Amino acid sequence: MHSERLNILLMNKSTRKLIISAILTVVILLVGMVVYQRLRSQKGSTIAQTSAVEELRKVELSTFLPKTIQKEISIDGRLQAYEVVDLFAEVTGPLRATSKPFKEGTYFSKGDLLFDIDDEDAKLNLLAQRASLQNAITQIMADLKFDYPDAFEKWKTYLDNFDFEKSVANLPEPSNQQERYFIGGKNLHTLYYQIKSLESKQQDYKIYAPFSGVVTQANTFTGALVNPGANLGTLMNTARYEVKAPIQLEDLEYIKSGQRVKLVSQELGQTWNGRVSRISQVMDERTQNLPIYISVSGRGLRTGMYLTGSINGADLKDVYKIPESLLFDQDQVLTVQDSVISSMPISVVSRSGDDLFVQGLSTDSEIVTSDIEGLYIGQRVSFRRLSPSLATSK
Repeated sequence: MHSERLNILLMNKSTRKLIISAILTVVILLVGMVVYQRLRSQKGSTIAQTSAVEELRKVELSTFLPKTIQKEISIDGRLQAYEVVDLFAEVTGPLRATSKPFKEGTYFSKGDLLFDIDDEDAKLNLLAQRASLQNAITQIMADLKFDYPDAFEKWKTYLDNFDFEKSVANLPEPSNQQERYFIGGKNLHTLYYQIKSLESKQQDYKIYAPFSGVVTQANTFTGALVNPGANLGTLMNTARYEVKAPIQLEDLEYIKSGQRVKLVSQELGQTWNGRVSRISQVMDERTQNLPIYISVSGRGLRTGMYLTGSINGADLKDVYKIPESLLFDQDQVLTVQDSVISSMPISVVSRSGDDLFVQGLSTDSEIVTSDIEGLYIGQRVSFRRLSPSLATSK
């Protein structure tokens, strides 16, 4: 009996604890709900109390005035020598010293002696051939005196004036067909032309500068034995240069041979005046441009220099000058219609530095002249209008 009563008391105690816990949980939940509802009723909705304000980007609108300008065609290219020649030997012999050594960077004036090849053997051979001709003529003089007395005097005069140290004069012309056959049978013409060939080659032992210029490559030196076909070096003309510049086909109609060109070196800050010397007829397949060649001369020019310039073309009427920074999508500008960004097509007809000369606008066209970066078609904006004078001065 005692144990049963003890069990009943323990069970009643556990039950009471469960009931108390449940009651406390319910009370806490009720209190929390009351507090939440009170706080919620005290906090006002920001959406309900204030309306959303859209932040619009501000832009500036400007109009531009038309003008007439002379089209300028921009060009650029590398400077290259107009004349560069490789010098070759045509005879054999050792090189003799000259007054000025043929070395890279050495300047020679037109007509200066570049190479002097030893011609002693060639001279002796030439003298021997002249002696053979004189001897052959001497042997026929007796026959001429008896068989062709009319021809004897002219051949005697030729023989009397014969000089081994001078170029052989032309042989006397036969007076008749019989004399022609007689002279031809003595082999005189063969000897004569052999001598003339040697005399012609005698000039090849001295090589003179064909123009004023500087040595860019030297392949031999004094005392070296040269042979026919040997490359002795390279001479470059420093008095005349040219620039090869690519031109777009649309600009070709404004370019003529002889047209003046102003060339500038940005590195040196110097300017030269050139002329269009020729226009190529072969298009560059890679760039679809046509090369033109501009001749130029003056102090300070060097092969390989990068030059820029411009050529004046025809007058362009009713064009508008705008900054290149306003160009949108390569062939459009931005404008505003009913506070919304829209675009207007234009045609770029010329460029000058950071400015564009375009067609397609009118004096009433209002375009966005403030920074257009980040703007897009369909965007709502606020705007401020500028006068044409303020737009032009920006």
